[in-house]
Amino acid sequence: MFLRDNPESFLTGDDPFVPMSILEADNRRIDGEFVFGPEHEGFIGIPHGGLAMGLCLDAWRRLPGSSYPVEVRFRFGGSGVSIGDAVHFSVERDPDGPTGRLTTRITKEGDKTPYLRADIGTAATAHPDVAPPPSSEPRALPYYRNCFVCGHHRTVVGLQRRFRTHLADGASVTSEWAFAAEDVDRAANFLIGGEELHPAVLTAIFDENTAWAGFMQTRMCGLSVRTDMTILRPVSKTEPLLFHGLPVGTRGNPRKPRFFLAEGAIFSMKDPARPEPVAYGSGEWVVLDQYTQQIKQNLLPENDWEWIFGEDD
Repeated sequence: MFLRDNPESFLTGDDPFVPMSILEADNRRIDGEFVFGPEHEGFIGIPHGGLAMGLCLDAWRRLPGSSYPVEVRFRFGGSGVSIGDAVHFSVERDPDGPTGRLTTRITKEGDKTPYLRADIGTAATAHPDVAPPPSSEPRALPYYRNCFVCGHHRTVVGLQRRFRTHLADGASVTSEWAFAAEDVDRAANFLIGGEELHPAVLTAIFDENTAWAGFMQTRMCGLSVRTDMTILRPVSKTEPLLFHGLPVGTRGNPRKPRFFLAEGAIFSMKDPARPEPVAYGSGEWVVLDQYTQQIKQNLLPENDWEWIFGEDD
């Protein structure tokens, strides 16, 4: 098998958050299978796309020759995946291609098109051109009960984020990580090795934070279609991070868009006077009314969504 073993990874190590069975492995390809469980949930009934993205980067970090900065193109497709579905996970490298490049696929059993494909490789250059963090006062957004990222009433460990919208800054959205001691303690559950925070934490919060930004522009929920992301360096578990997302437009009928687009960045706030970008990217989400209705019925605190839709008068 061409990937190194990493017993310390919270996702795939000795006590894996995603238990996986390896079916076949050689010096070019690895095939495994696993089942998405309730602990992996995002929207109710489906896995969190940002966690699946992190699983792909977990494989890349185990590849000899991989190094930061890393750029990755995530593409979602297939018939969709639900909690309880068995999926196939493949990791493939081109023996004749550049060192440190991988293609990973997560495919639901019976599907031909992957639920998620990721093309990952060391970035040749990285020149972040990102908007600075907002300065206006935020308003807290509601949250789910069991979501891996924003769930506050889970029976298993989760990230427990609370997202905030800055209405005076173009409805941008932010979320903090490791600003409080309890987050640093929580981070010990989400490492990839030593003191390094697992990239799945970055992809999962980035995905949801940036999606919230698109939602605040359209007031419509969507599922990830694509995400392009560059992570510039490893992040320490004690490092305070600020996630910042901005809506950048829609596709389709302006009155009823089919897709919304958003972009974002992750800043290290070790020096609050000089926020340092450690990751940035952009994405596209397909609007699905069933999830807009789902948040109205399930977000907490109850009825805290009403002000978003102008229904609190």
